[in-house]
Amino acid sequence: MAMFSHLTLIPAAGLLLALLLAGLEAGRWIGKALPKIAQPPDHLLSAMLGLLALLLGFTFSLALNRHEARRDLVIAEANAIGTTWLRVRLLDEPHRTTLQSQMRAYLSVRLDWSEVDADANAMAATQAMQETLWTSLGKAVQDAPSSLLVRGLMDSMNESFDLAAARAAARSAHLPDRVLEVLILYMLVCALILGSVSSASDTRHRVAYGLLMLLLVLAFSLILDIDRSRSGGIQISQRPLEDLAASLR
Repeated sequence: MAMFSHLTLIPAAGLLLALLLAGLEAGRWIGKALPKIAQPPDHLLSAMLGLLALLLGFTFSLALNRHEARRDLVIAEANAIGTTWLRVRLLDEPHRTTLQSQMRAYLSVRLDWSEVDADANAMAATQAMQETLWTSLGKAVQDAPSSLLVRGLMDSMNESFDLAAARAAARSAHLPDRVLEVLILYMLVCALILGSVSSASDTRHRVAYGLLMLLLVLAFSLILDIDRSRSGGIQISQRPLEDLAASLR
């Protein structure tokens, strides 16, 4: 079942819908073959659906919290780079011009990283620019007029580097496969039981149960979409970094 976390969104939704509909049909067959055993009491069916709603809500909340954390990190990184830029402006020449040029290049690299999938190659350019910036800063602090300026500049630049690493870690963190597996398994069990219940009803109720399965798939697809930081349709806005890049130019 862990394959759902690695498939693209539409194939994953289609596969899950096919499994749930097959579960409905299997439940109908069981309901007709074993009518006295396969018909659960109404209160148990309500409890089962209520627990499914709780599991979906819990998983959605977990994915949304990760999404919000990634969004907050973008804002924090933009603020840290902006603070570093303001402090660099207090340095003497030629260090001020050198670091400003390198910071523009670094911000461009960070924007490029934000638009591609997370991998080792994507972070290599960021790490190379961080090394360049830190080397230039080491030369600049030797001629800095104030120790307070040196401390503040080093702190803000180090913070921006830390936030870049935090964003990489947050992007690679996804919902645990075990959570998705349990959720899918529970939906399949619900489909089986609903199918057995629908075996004693008419075609109209059968269609209604099929629509319920479709709604469950849509809810699960939304959870997957929010959890995928780059491949999903719901993306984190890079507007804070874009606005900062425009102001630096």
